[in-house]
Amino acid sequence: MKVEFFWGNRRVKLLAIFKKNNGWRSIISFFILCLILAGLSQISNLSEKNYLPQGEVKIFSLLSKKNNTVSIVPDIQVIPSGESIGVKIESKGVLIVGLSTITDISGKKVCPAADGGFASGDKILKINGENIENEKDIIEIINDGENKGKKVKVSIERKGKPLELTIKPVQSNEDKLFKMGLWVRDNIAGVGTMTFYEPNSGEFGALGHGITDIDSGVLIDIDRGKIMKSKVISIQRAKKAAPGEIIGLFTDSGGVYGVINKNTVFGIYGVLERNSINRRSASMPIALSSQVKEGPAKILTTIEDNKVQEFDIEIQKIFRQNNADSKSMIIRITDERLIEKTGGIVQGMSGSPIIQNGRLVGAVTHVLINDPLRGYGIFAEWMIKETNISPACSYKSVVGQ
Repeated sequence: MKVEFFWGNRRVKLLAIFKKNNGWRSIISFFILCLILAGLSQISNLSEKNYLPQGEVKIFSLLSKKNNTVSIVPDIQVIPSGESIGVKIESKGVLIVGLSTITDISGKKVCPAADGGFASGDKILKINGENIENEKDIIEIINDGENKGKKVKVSIERKGKPLELTIKPVQSNEDKLFKMGLWVRDNIAGVGTMTFYEPNSGEFGALGHGITDIDSGVLIDIDRGKIMKSKVISIQRAKKAAPGEIIGLFTDSGGVYGVINKNTVFGIYGVLERNSINRRSASMPIALSSQVKEGPAKILTTIEDNKVQEFDIEIQKIFRQNNADSKSMIIRITDERLIEKTGGIVQGMSGSPIIQNGRLVGAVTHVLINDPLRGYGIFAEWMIKETNISPACSYKSVVGQ
């Protein structure tokens, strides 16, 4: 007779001949065949199971029979925050945010900076070899007795590349000081929201988007930076075409909460002071982008004093991204308490953690100007890659659709 069976998706036929005078031998052979087939089936199943990662931290994925993505990922547990924080940044050098004309002592309007080839977005690093940290340094150097009325060499950085320019400052008719015709900015301060921190290392992530100069749009290159705890004192409600704002109060007297190590397009990152880490709060896993679903979710944010509260939102649209982007999803505020207080998403809420199904899935990053109830969020997966948390974590297997 013919015996048929399936191994994987392959159909296999065997031919077994049972003779009347050899019945017992045929029966025994048949049972042996069944045992062999059972063993082959187990081997096939084992080959479809998860595998262990090797070497550096990476994310692996494969397609199972049910079209689920099975991944081996770092088992990262963080504490979602939602705290209002004050941010102070000292940039490397000073940033040129604009050029201006000067009325010189002869009454003529001139702009030495424009003549010397300077442009908005340039960073002044040195003048005649001396480091520049703020606007005061520029004034002192070009008005020094040896430099008055003379050309000076200015070392700048333009779009990440070094460049040296020469400029001859002119004496202002207004205050008799020598000037170059530049508007510059050195330090930046503001209020935002901490997204998460890892309790063992103290590593934190906040904002979900980079800190840029408001005039030039240039990402600020940090020399020194710190965060402090902030107290919300008032809120300017959001309206259509008029973004609202959280107004917070913070001072150095309260002590430094953490140090900022880098400012990226996906937020600010650094390390909390050891005595500032709250290890009693519950931690939760970071979600992969494939695990984020459209539907109900929560955000944590601070809208009064220094009290973190939970509010309802809806994830309306998800952008499946192969590369990191600060606009990974569209969210909508649905909680009437938050709408009544703020009118929707306002400045200062950037970094508010988004939680869904017991996982940190992302952070609020932007508001839609014409609809303040809606805005963008970034995947937590993109933010965690900006930290140094991953290498110290163990691995686990997860499944996403």
